[in-house]
Amino acid sequence: MEKRLEETLTALLEAEAEARSIVEKAENEARKLRDQTRKEAQRILEDAKAQEEQEIQRILNDVRTLSAQIRNDILDDAKKQAQHWEELYQRNYEKAVNFVIDHIISNKPL
Repeated sequence: MEKRLEETLTALLEAEAEARSIVEKAENEARKLRDQTRKEAQRILEDAKAQEEQEIQRILNDVRTLSAQIRNDILDDAKKQAQHWEELYQRNYEKAVNFVIDHIISNKPL
C-alpha cells in the first residue's frame, strides 16, 4: 500500500509539475499576445495619424488652390471694372472739357 501511495504521490507531483509548465507556457503566450496587440495597436494608431496628416495636407492644398483662384477672380473683376471706368473716363473727358469751356465762354452758369 505504501508503494501504491508513493506512486500516486509521484503521479500527483508529476501532474502538478506538468500543470505548472502548462500555466507558465500559457502566461508566456499571453504576454506575447499582449505585446503583439500593443505593437499592432500602436502601428494602427501611427497609420491612422499618417493618413490624417495626408488628408489634412490634401485639404490645405485644396483650400490654397481655391483661395488663389478666388483671389485671381476678384482681381480680374476689379481690373475689368477699372478698365471699364477708364474707358468711360476717356470717352467722356473731351465732352466734359468742351462743355466746361463752352459754358465759360458763353458766361452761362453750370
